[in-house]
Amino acid sequence: MTNSAPARHRRPALARTRQGWCMPQPVRRFGGKLMEQQLWCWGRDIEHPDENLLMGFGFERHRDRSTDDRSTCYRLDQDQLHVSLWGFGMFFGQRELGGLYLNRFDFCPQWAPVESLSLAIHWPDELPVFTRPRGRPQWQRARELWKSCLLWIANYETRVRSTVGLAYRRECVDDWLRPFVRAEKMAAAWRFLGRQGWEHQNQPLSLALKPFTISTEK
Repeated sequence: MTNSAPARHRRPALARTRQGWCMPQPVRRFGGKLMEQQLWCWGRDIEHPDENLLMGFGFERHRDRSTDDRSTCYRLDQDQLHVSLWGFGMFFGQRELGGLYLNRFDFCPQWAPVESLSLAIHWPDELPVFTRPRGRPQWQRARELWKSCLLWIANYETRVRSTVGLAYRRECVDDWLRPFVRAEKMAAAWRFLGRQGWEHQNQPLSLALKPFTISTEK
């Protein structure tokens, strides 16, 4: 007689394999601070003295003109890719994978089976319902989309450096009230998160993440 459960009782556990965002708390905290910095930098890119960098990179500007307290959405619709940026967060969608919403203050994406959003969305309460994926197929799509989202941000940062230079991005980070990741490491940090680099480390997460961050030592 063994202590193992019958096979029919083990199947649900197998079905849950890889169903989750699989982010340790230090990574989630790191990503949250990096996302806040990224949104600040996108705001600065809009005000670049030579041109609005977001629009120069193909985004379109959509403003809410129905209230005095106006909100602006910058939106990129490029083949199967759809990106929306607001001051409060980000949407990233791809055909056949659905869409992710990432709140500015919580580095835990929410998924919905929608690849793009209405042009009329300018406030958080106008967003469709996003939630955790359910079941293996939804989790597979959501995780693939999450990786694509983070690597897209990394590629954006690389493009900024090649277009207007590292000195500009350093200035953006220096002007941020809570500078966290070094300007020259922002693209690498996003790639580390997108490829789940922490899974391949033989050292504590605090050491693995340290090369990306700004030293607070006096």
